[in-house]
Amino acid sequence: MKIPKYIEIVTSPIGGLNLMPQKTLITMHEALSSYYTNIRITIIKTEQEISELIKRAPDLVISGIKYLGFDHDSIERSSKRKIWFTDILDKYGIKYTGSSRNALELEFDKSEAKKKIQEHGLVTAPFFVTDSDKHKSLEMPLEYPLFIKPLFEGDSRGIDLKSLAYTFQEYQEKVASIFRNQNTVSLVEKFLSGKEYTVAIIEDFRKNNFQIYPIELLAEENKKNIRILGYDDKIADKELALLISDPEIKKIVSSLALNSFKALGAKGYGRIDIKMDENGIPNFIEANLIPGFGFGYFYRCYKLNGGISHRQMIIDIAKNSFDAFD
Repeated sequence: MKIPKYIEIVTSPIGGLNLMPQKTLITMHEALSSYYTNIRITIIKTEQEISELIKRAPDLVISGIKYLGFDHDSIERSSKRKIWFTDILDKYGIKYTGSSRNALELEFDKSEAKKKIQEHGLVTAPFFVTDSDKHKSLEMPLEYPLFIKPLFEGDSRGIDLKSLAYTFQEYQEKVASIFRNQNTVSLVEKFLSGKEYTVAIIEDFRKNNFQIYPIELLAEENKKNIRILGYDDKIADKELALLISDPEIKKIVSSLALNSFKALGAKGYGRIDIKMDENGIPNFIEANLIPGFGFGYFYRCYKLNGGISHRQMIIDIAKNSFDAFD
C-alpha cells in the first residue's frame, strides 16, 4: 500500500540556479511514485505559479530552489531583493526538504559561511573577497599561491587550472575572468595542497542522530602535478570518488563536516566539502545545502558508504523530511 501523501518536486530556471535537470526530475518522480500516492513536478517561472502552489498546499515540497526573483535586479546574485523560497513555504506552513533561509543565505555567500565556521572555532582556509580593482600587487592580504573562485557559484563553476595563481598577473586575470563570465566577485583563499573530501550528511529526525558519509575526491594531476577539481572535470566525470580507508582520517573529516553543518544552522541534509592543508589538517571549504538528487557526489557518498540504491536515497530524504515537521 502506498502512503497517502501529496508531494511536489519544485524547481525553477530563474537566476540560472536550476538544481534539478529534467532527467533528475523524472527519476525522482518515479522513485517517489512507488512509495507515495500523489507526486507532481512543478517548475516555477512566474509569481502566479507560486500562488498556485500555495493553494494546492502539498504535504511536502522537495525543493530545488534557493531563491526567486521576477525582475532583472532581484535575480542578481548580490541583490538584497531575492525572494527566498523557504520563506514563502514557512509563511504558509508548507513542509519542505532541507534547510531554511538563514542557512541557505550562509551557504550561498561562501565568505559568510566561512566567517560562521570561524565563529564556531572550526578550521577554514584564510581568505578575502575581491574584484579586479580592490587589491593591488603590494596590498595582497595573503601569500601566493592563491586559489580563486566565484563567491556565489556552486558545483565548481568558474574553477579551472587558472584558479591557482602564483603571480599578481595570474591573480588579476582570474578575478577579471570570474567577474566577466560568472558575474560575481571572487573568493580568494590560501591554496590547500592536501587531499580533497566531500561528506554527505543526512539528519535522521526519528532517531535524533545523523548519517555521515564521507568520500575522497581525486582529480587528475595537471602538468605541475597538482590536482584541481574544476567544473569541466566534473562535467566530464574525470575525477574518482573513493571510500576513505584510513579510519582516523574518516573520523576527523566526518567530525569537521558535521560540526560545520551544525554551525551553519543546516537541517535535513546537505554536503560539506573539505580539503587538507600541507600539514594534513582538514579545512572547511564550502557547503551545498541543496545537493543534487541525481547521480552526483551526494549519491556517491550514499552508495559508497552504505550500498544504498538511488531510489531508496530519494525515498529516505522524503521520509526524513516528514519526520522533521512531526
